[in-house]
Amino acid sequence: MSYLSSLQHPLIKHLVKLRQNRAYRYKQKTVLISGIKLIRELSKKFSFKNVLIEKTYCPLFSYKAQQTSTTSLAVLEKITGLEAPEPIAAEICMPIFQDVKPSKRLLILDRVADPGNLGTLLRTALAFDWSVFLVEGCVDLYNDKALRAAKGATFFLKLAQGDLIDLQNLLKKGSFHIYAADAKGDRIKKILPEKPIALALGNESHGLNPFIVQHAQKITIPMKKPVESLNVAIAGAIFMYLLQDKE
Repeated sequence: MSYLSSLQHPLIKHLVKLRQNRAYRYKQKTVLISGIKLIRELSKKFSFKNVLIEKTYCPLFSYKAQQTSTTSLAVLEKITGLEAPEPIAAEICMPIFQDVKPSKRLLILDRVADPGNLGTLLRTALAFDWSVFLVEGCVDLYNDKALRAAKGATFFLKLAQGDLIDLQNLLKKGSFHIYAADAKGDRIKKILPEKPIALALGNESHGLNPFIVQHAQKITIPMKKPVESLNVAIAGAIFMYLLQDKE
């Protein structure tokens, strides 16, 4: 097991670039993850390309990796971009997603820009058994902040990505009934959703694409004044839970 101390080592530079550069991630078809709990959870199903461990840390779980190296916390800080990183990081292949077509519940995310919101929505979707379609323009689901917020959900979801035409084809094939989050919509507690359900959530600042809205029934979460809106990740969690609870 080699010890990597230099920030100029090719592997270290490669891992930093994986975190920072979207195009490079997709070219390599691998992503950087970090944290004991996340890596332990993913090790139950996946193998890793590279694992880096802080020199004094001894993992209490087994994993499969093509290569394991030890390093310093300073190097892990550089790799992960965190001021206080956990003592393990890994490079893992991008997942091959399951088909979303047989789904009875589909979450549509339209140009969600905040990686924390995206990751939280992906984790919630997995928890409530929703498949996910990411409309072109969403923040990269392999962004390091999105991966941390998703806490591994990214690797277990039924998920697809594409443009509005791809979405339209998917909705037609699945005969989905579309519900769009909108402040002027029907109160969610008063509707009896038709199945299969597609829930559409839009960009934090600009909302949903008009193309999606015109094909959807608008729904809203009633709120007490002076609150007028909720964070998209919070609203999405409420919508997903209430819609699946009505089935």
